[in-house]
Amino acid sequence: MNKNKITTFVIFGVVASLFLQFVYLPKTGEVKKLNAEYRSTKNSIAELYNFIGGEDKLKDSLIKMRNYVEGLEGALPSEKEASNIIKQLNEEARAIKVNVVSVKPGDLMNYTDIKGTHLKIFDSVCKGMPVNLSVEARYQAIGDFLNKIEMSRNPMISVRKIDLRKDVNILPKIRADIELNACVLGE
Repeated sequence: MNKNKITTFVIFGVVASLFLQFVYLPKTGEVKKLNAEYRSTKNSIAELYNFIGGEDKLKDSLIKMRNYVEGLEGALPSEKEASNIIKQLNEEARAIKVNVVSVKPGDLMNYTDIKGTHLKIFDSVCKGMPVNLSVEARYQAIGDFLNKIEMSRNPMISVRKIDLRKDVNILPKIRADIELNACVLGE
């Protein structure tokens, strides 16, 4: 009888180990893998909802995001449309009664990160176009013009430097040399 019990325990142990090795352990591995995939998918969906504003406002949020991307496309024109930036600057200056004496666009330069890698948006290289303007106007008009440039994000232009000086030949106006940098997308 002792022999039968030992044989039964050995057979039970072999069956149990075979069951663990070929059925239980592979299934628990699959469950862990599916659990990790589920958590990853759930986190991705949560991030997407955080980005676009939630499940209940999905349609409105997608429309808002589409409009935002269209705004970015206007803020970052292609380098082929760089001349339109100068035209737009002239029109805005004229509207505020700022006389543009001269415009000197510079060569396009690639924007790079700390590592020297070219920055890209929409698979296009981000470039800066320096523009030097010489203008004549009253202080207030120049201030309004600079404010309009800085606050407008279509196209995206930043004021890098301004040099104001009085000129007795054009009083009460002043002369200003303005260094701007316009962002464009290139190839």
